[in-house]
Amino acid sequence: MLYSILSDKLGENKIVVLAAVAAFILTFILLAKPFGFLPRDGGKFVIDKDGNRVEVNKGSSGKVTGVGIVMVLVWLLVLFLLFPVSFTMEGHKESGGFAFFLCLSFLMMMTGYLDDAAKAPWGELIKGILDLVMAVTAAVTFVLFNSTDVVFFGNVYHIPVVAYVILATALIWASINVTNCSDGVDGLCGSVSAIEFVGYAYIFRRTYFSAAGLVFTFVLVAYLAYNWFPSKVLMGDAGSRTIGFWMAILAMMSRHPFSFLLMSLVFIFDGGLGLLKLALLRVTKSKLNLFKNIRFPFHDQLRKNMGWKVPNIAILFAVLEAVFVIITTLIIKFFGL
Repeated sequence: MLYSILSDKLGENKIVVLAAVAAFILTFILLAKPFGFLPRDGGKFVIDKDGNRVEVNKGSSGKVTGVGIVMVLVWLLVLFLLFPVSFTMEGHKESGGFAFFLCLSFLMMMTGYLDDAAKAPWGELIKGILDLVMAVTAAVTFVLFNSTDVVFFGNVYHIPVVAYVILATALIWASINVTNCSDGVDGLCGSVSAIEFVGYAYIFRRTYFSAAGLVFTFVLVAYLAYNWFPSKVLMGDAGSRTIGFWMAILAMMSRHPFSFLLMSLVFIFDGGLGLLKLALLRVTKSKLNLFKNIRFPFHDQLRKNMGWKVPNIAILFAVLEAVFVIITTLIIKFFGL
């Protein structure tokens, strides 16, 4: 809305800075006293090896959750006000469907928030179907407005549209879920996500998408002021699922989708291995139990089984994420991953 007015006076870089500052200030103010309609965390439970229901993360029970709805709405509001968001066909083609993906981010956030606010958490089947629908929709939207060429170690490869949609659907679905699984201790998901968004903005510059990720970083920094241990608020699925969704979109838009494997390795290790373990247990009817003596998500192994302090876990994962971002930067610079 304001982009056409400000672009001539400020330039694109200053507009991004303005958007980031505005997003930080709005988020910081709005999370200071969370809205009364936001739900309270009911605690999380896991099933142990004997089939018993065991409560985990007791410290989060009763805290305000679902503040991801505030974070994402602030992010979207700032982008719609200060970024060149166009709903014309010409605008979609020029921006790679930027406006469509913002709308999909809103829907992704709403699926997470409705689960956060539900009296009884949604079952895995419902969430899995919703994730699949969102992933397919995003993948199809991508191929409508973008090339399916990908870069791998300096070479450009063309992926057939159908194959790309299938692979992109898997990438988006996986990113949503591994990020969501990692949102279990104060400060972890927010700090790791912020570093990853900065990494994408630095490595793959000059796109609306990476700039939007940078703005999201400042939303997360404001959130961390209230989520660092001991936290006052939790983003819930409304935040973590939207973050995972946007990370996958950034990887696709970068034309280096394999960069996701390094950029999101912290989330893949922490939450993804737990999903793999659970899937194998169900498929083999508990006959194949990989990592039998390790609790997943891995942050629970560190906290529950090894006695790590929550801030130390968040700092460790943040440092590891920074290392992986640096490694990805060097690989792309010298080898063109």
